[in-house]
Amino acid sequence: MTDLPDPAARGAAADPTPEGGATAAGDPELAALVRPRTAAPLEADPALAALVRLGQRPITAVVPTIATLAQQGSETSLPVEATADSGEDGGRAADLPVAAAVARASAAAPLETPLPPPRRRLARRFAFAFVLGVLLAVGAGASAISVWGAQYEGRVLPGVRVGSTDLSGLTRAQAQAAIAKAYASLGSGEIVLAEPGGKTTAITFADIARGPDTAAILDAAFAVGRKGEPLANLIGAPQAAIHGVTIASAVTYDRAKLEAAVDALAATLDQPPVDASLTAAPGGQFTVVPASTGHAVDKAALLARLDQSLTALGSPAEISLEVPMITEAPAVPTTAAAGAQEAADRMAADLVIARGADTWTIPSASLQPLIGFVPAADGSLTPVLDEAGLDPLIADLAKQVNQTARDAGLKLVGSKVVATGTSREGRTLDAAAMKAAIVNHLAAREAGNAVEPLSAQVRVVAPTLSTETAAEDAAQMVPISSYSIYYWVLVNNYWGGNIEAPAKKINGTVVPAGGTFDFWKVVGDLHQLPGVGPGNAIEGGKITITGAFGGGICTTSTTLFNAAFRAGMVPGARQNHNEFIDRYPAGLDATVWIVGNTKQTMSFTNDTPYPILIQSIVQTTGSKRWLTFKIWSVPNGRTYKISDLVIQPGAKAIDTVVKDPTKPVGYTYRNNTPVDGEKVWVTVTIYDHGQLHWTKRYYSNYPPVNGVLVVGTKGATPSPSPTPSPSPTPTPSPNP
Repeated sequence: MTDLPDPAARGAAADPTPEGGATAAGDPELAALVRPRTAAPLEADPALAALVRLGQRPITAVVPTIATLAQQGSETSLPVEATADSGEDGGRAADLPVAAAVARASAAAPLETPLPPPRRRLARRFAFAFVLGVLLAVGAGASAISVWGAQYEGRVLPGVRVGSTDLSGLTRAQAQAAIAKAYASLGSGEIVLAEPGGKTTAITFADIARGPDTAAILDAAFAVGRKGEPLANLIGAPQAAIHGVTIASAVTYDRAKLEAAVDALAATLDQPPVDASLTAAPGGQFTVVPASTGHAVDKAALLARLDQSLTALGSPAEISLEVPMITEAPAVPTTAAAGAQEAADRMAADLVIARGADTWTIPSASLQPLIGFVPAADGSLTPVLDEAGLDPLIADLAKQVNQTARDAGLKLVGSKVVATGTSREGRTLDAAAMKAAIVNHLAAREAGNAVEPLSAQVRVVAPTLSTETAAEDAAQMVPISSYSIYYWVLVNNYWGGNIEAPAKKINGTVVPAGGTFDFWKVVGDLHQLPGVGPGNAIEGGKITITGAFGGGICTTSTTLFNAAFRAGMVPGARQNHNEFIDRYPAGLDATVWIVGNTKQTMSFTNDTPYPILIQSIVQTTGSKRWLTFKIWSVPNGRTYKISDLVIQPGAKAIDTVVKDPTKPVGYTYRNNTPVDGEKVWVTVTIYDHGQLHWTKRYYSNYPPVNGVLVVGTKGATPSPSPTPSPSPTPTPSPNP
């Protein structure tokens, strides 16, 4: 049975493609830009009309015709019919022989139906005929479309419009010019923004480069009917030409310039909120500066409204909008500052620091500048302390707090010792500990639970003799040792001044329990002592009468040294003289001197539980003077012993005669008596309540000191030859 054409199907093929048809569905992006319109007259393109007529016939009508031709033999060729229609694109039908052949075949009368072959044979023939028909139809259509589409290479296909502007057949440059001309009005106009308070600000469309989005429109126009796939093009291109495609115009503008214009407007309108704060007020207190609310342009909302208006094709030439504003609350409200004020006032109050009865104050005027405020996330304010700013305050405080220790005194009044003066501790401010204590104290003030006053952080040195101890011991003190040495009042000791002045300076010295006596620390600078002058010195094996300032002072140091260890004081520094002096106990003399920066001192330590008081006494007996040192203390149970004394002779001294022509004949003066050298060993032992406490064996090596006899020669007759000098009668002279 032969398949006949279906008129109903042919009618359906001729219907226009409904809105949202295959073309738009095949390209979602294009679908957003295009919308179908009513079909264009086919007479505009005769070649296209031929294709459309072919496209209106159902495939079932074409296939039998092709199948019949195929049965006539493979050599059968399709007839080509040229059309006489020639218009603007004359000859297009002649360029489509296949289309004409197909159209002609479709117009032919149906062939006579042959007798049906057997079932199997009929099935094979039908299948072959169907497939061949489809292939021939598709091939013919594609070939026709290809030839037709070549005419629009680089041009917009027929039927494509943007708005009311027809772009059919235009090149890209022509289409661009057409779009620019059609939508030039998009760049003419302005935005008028009404500000709070009635003022307005204008932004012209030219300022933001508003106009058609030509590139996007052109891309969409050239994409119509060009899918890049033969089958899709076969359907889409004729469909666009038949039904037409209108592309919605797109508006563009420079978003960055619009944002810049909005930012500039916001800069004139924005009023940031002001947080509450505190300022320093007189008297170490703070004053609250209230907060204020701010406002700002809602740029996001304004830009969103402008975007909506500017992209709309039908927007008026003047877009009027009110500037949306938002209120901005301060991060720190006034109530938060008021709470911080109370805490800060407590922190900045006068800070009293105490140590016993002593107090010192860091004034509020010094603390207030060190207090600042930090806002928290919840809007509260917290007072904070500039800890580094405390350093200079603590340095000033140290000058007030620091003091040296002071002992109570003891004084001999008649035959009794009495306590004098008031002791005090020595102290040094511990800067690091004091700073930490102040920081913690101010934090406690902030919280409202500080305890006043704040204790001073100090390193303490206790007095070695407190007022209480001095009073208690004074009532029990008695002389526990005494020692005396005689001397002559001569030029050698500056008429006794070099002995007596240092002794007077030492008189009344108190050495507390555990204290140490140092001769030079107590006596000090001899030049500051009244009555001290040049005296003898032992130099190079001889004595010079006035070779040393303070010569003869060793009598003072030796006397006190012997009194001290006899009182149970433990000897310290001690050095023997360069001459064996028989006025001093053998091996127990103690020289002192200062040469440049080098000094030899005499010292001892009071390691008893009681203080000692040193008393010096100067007495005259005949031609001699006696220096006595007494040690007063609470009886301490100490005793001493001198033992194992060994004296061996040393080198012999030489006696010389010196002639003095300024002195008359008969004048003699013994400048120095020759003294042989000696080697002495002696042991000193101290007992405490009968138990050995300290012992030392001293060794003293005394070099010889040569004698000098001065003889006057003035007026003597010269002798032709020298004669031995008679041995002069020695004249007694004191040793140093």
